[in-house]
Amino acid sequence: MTKPVATTVAETRVRPWALAAYAAIGWALFTLTILHVVSSYDPMLDTLSRYAFTDHGVGMLEASLVSLAIGVVAVRGALHVAGVPLSRSTSVLFTATAAGLVAAALFPASFSPDIHPLVGRVHQLGSAVAFLSLPIIGLALLDGLRGHPALAEVRTALVCVLSLSWNGLALFGVSYFMDVFPVGLTQRLVLLVDFALLATFLALALRAARARRTSVR
Repeated sequence: MTKPVATTVAETRVRPWALAAYAAIGWALFTLTILHVVSSYDPMLDTLSRYAFTDHGVGMLEASLVSLAIGVVAVRGALHVAGVPLSRSTSVLFTATAAGLVAAALFPASFSPDIHPLVGRVHQLGSAVAFLSLPIIGLALLDGLRGHPALAEVRTALVCVLSLSWNGLALFGVSYFMDVFPVGLTQRLVLLVDFALLATFLALALRAARARRTSVR
């Protein structure tokens, strides 16, 4: 009788982390959407970094990035309490993602002469770390899902989202350096896929907690 209670407690522990993650990530997405509505920048051509210097919605980009960083930390917490195996390197990547987002928020890109080039480099580095770490986390989680039939649906979804993520990153890299596709558009596609990745991680946490209860029965 005690084992089912223990797994029910584990499920209950996942829920607050998941709610915190959904709230933080949802707020970040909402803030970014409003910022695009009120700003005069072109989302097809201008990168998100330019929105730190927008004529309307000042501070909204920074707020959304910090909120997203909080969401990343909450996602990691949900996976941990759900019993999803997280290696030390995977935990480091979660920390790097959150730190990269905060760095990108605190250190604006050097689009203005008032911004020191070194500050702009920190912004670029933080953004790159955040963009690259999430799909690598996805690969690490994917590897740990083999041999778990109860998580097969989540694994399939993760494979699909990861495919979109890596293709989106490649497209963004090409558009950034070769001006083949609108860089603003490709960057936003990558960001949307990152939101989808985080949502898939949360689905994995919730499903894993449920699977633990089923396995005990």
